[in-house]
Amino acid sequence: MKLLLQVPTAIIVVLILSTWIASLRFVVLPPGSFKLRAMTALVYQGHDYRLVDSPRAMCGRQAYPAKNCEEVAMNHLGKRVLFRLPYSQWLYDFTEPGAAASTVAVEDTPLRSSIQ
Repeated sequence: MKLLLQVPTAIIVVLILSTWIASLRFVVLPPGSFKLRAMTALVYQGHDYRLVDSPRAMCGRQAYPAKNCEEVAMNHLGKRVLFRLPYSQWLYDFTEPGAAASTVAVEDTPLRSSIQ
């Protein structure tokens, strides 16, 4: 019985360690990308990306992104793709590609309005 619990636990630990060491990330490329087709890619050495991310969201988080930030991110990404998976709109929405570019004033947020 103990062996039945130890084997799945060992597999989970090995997967977590390999993900951390290899810096594996899921990067979602939307339709209309520069050079790559729409897909969800498993990439290695994705230190600039979150666990689930997109190039547009990554560029949106930078304080001063370059004009060609997305194109540079896609070129960098194209060299590190391990697996190509089907495009997922849900995962792309999960990366919040437009959230960082929001220019809403603090006074206009719902929480701030409810406090006053």
